[in-house]
Amino acid sequence: MLVNNSPQIRNPTAQYLQHAMLMAFVILMAEIQPGMSESLAGKVQQALKIYAQAQESTNREERMEKFRQAQRLFAYISDQGVKTPALYTNIGTSALQAENLGDAVLAFRRALVLDPDHPQALKNLQQSRMLLPKWVPRPTEEGLLDSFFSWHKSMSTGERAGLAALFFLLSAVGFSVSIRWRLVLARNLSFLPLLLWLVLLGSYAVEINAKSGQEAVITVNDTVARVSDSVNSPQRFSQPLPAGAEVQVIEVRGDWARVNLSNGRDAWVGIRSLTYVANS
Repeated sequence: MLVNNSPQIRNPTAQYLQHAMLMAFVILMAEIQPGMSESLAGKVQQALKIYAQAQESTNREERMEKFRQAQRLFAYISDQGVKTPALYTNIGTSALQAENLGDAVLAFRRALVLDPDHPQALKNLQQSRMLLPKWVPRPTEEGLLDSFFSWHKSMSTGERAGLAALFFLLSAVGFSVSIRWRLVLARNLSFLPLLLWLVLLGSYAVEINAKSGQEAVITVNDTVARVSDSVNSPQRFSQPLPAGAEVQVIEVRGDWARVNLSNGRDAWVGIRSLTYVANS
């Protein structure tokens, strides 16, 4: 729970989340209705009804409990094999309203694995990150290198390798011609395919770096991060990690995981305190 260190979600945020939930629900029904059993469809209707009741409640305890019920119902539907961006967004929105920040961040991240451009998941993830304590590092929406190399996601590794080979060949031919016949223009033109070759190599390096660890979210609040894989090891940070902190798992030893935070700092946490974004 984040009652003590996070602001309560109020209007207009609450109104936005309500509209986002309704939109996500419509999309969800359109995506899974054809193969949905009657009982599962009933669970979806029940979850939406409970979510609406929570929005209308003026009693805080009742409202939080209703949001938690909606979260559990949507999660149950996911456990039955329904895994869509809209459903994960519904889980995350319910969790965010229930102040279960770790579950919210995890659900929005899972929605974005399936659809990186899902508008509600993107906006709600940004909202969730803003609720984390300021000292907690968080991923930027798009870093400089990510922005520069964002196009590489639309190309396969084989396609990029083929283009890289072609650009290198063109550059080599151009330089050979410039040396053989002393053509300054050919030499100058050869720098363009050389530059493109370097860009493709850079995009591959970005991809390798992104895959260097498994992405996960801290889902247990007040998780103590330690210097090594021992409960007797000193704390890495002066404060425990809150639920919702996003990490990359670099190494696992028994009940411990070595993680990297978004600012590059590493620490050891209990493996049970985190949940992997990849949901097999």
